[in-house]
Amino acid sequence: MAETPQIDRLIIPPDQAREIIMRARKVYLKECVCRAREQRCPRDVWDVCLHFENAPPDDLRNARTITTRDALSILATMAERGAIYNLFYTHAERKVTEICSCCTCCCAPLRKMKEQGNYGEQPRSEYVAITDAALCDGCGLCVERCFFEARRVEDGILQFADERCFGCGRCIESCPLEAIRLEFQVGRGVPISVSV
Repeated sequence: MAETPQIDRLIIPPDQAREIIMRARKVYLKECVCRAREQRCPRDVWDVCLHFENAPPDDLRNARTITTRDALSILATMAERGAIYNLFYTHAERKVTEICSCCTCCCAPLRKMKEQGNYGEQPRSEYVAITDAALCDGCGLCVERCFFEARRVEDGILQFADERCFGCGRCIESCPLEAIRLEFQVGRGVPISVSV
C-alpha cells in the first residue's frame, strides 16, 4: 500500500492560480468541506475546490472532471466574492494537488491562522502588495478587504505591515485608484514554481 504523501499549503495570488489551471492536464471539481461544514456561504458556492491528477486518491473521491474553461470561470466568480486561494502541494515532489477558493467565513485554516496570529511562521507566497503612495488617498477600502490586517489608515495615511501580507491580492480588487500592485520579491516566502 502506497504511503500518503505529506501535503503542504500556501496562499497564492489569483494570477498564479490561473497559471496553474492553464498548465494542468486534468482538473477535478469537488465540494468544499469547510463550506459544507460551516454552511455560512450560499449553496451555489460550495463546489469550488479544484483538484489535480497528483491529488491523493481519497481527495478525488466524489470529484468530477471539468474543463479548463470551467475551472477558470470558477476562479473568476470566486475572485468577485473576495476568495483567498490556498494551494496544496506534495512536500517532497512539489506537485500541485489542489487549489481551493477559500472564503474568510468558512475556511478553517484561514480562521485558525488569524486566531493564532503567528503570521511570521505561516507559509506565504513570494509576492507582497505594494501601494503607490502618490496614488493612494487613504480611503481605507483596502483595509476592510485585508483579512490578515496588514493595512491600516492613521491620520489619512496608509500604514502597511509587510510581515502580515500573504500576497493574496484581495486588496487590489478593492482599490478604486489602482494604487496597489503585487510585486515579486526574491527570497520572500515559499517558491511556487511547483508542477501540476
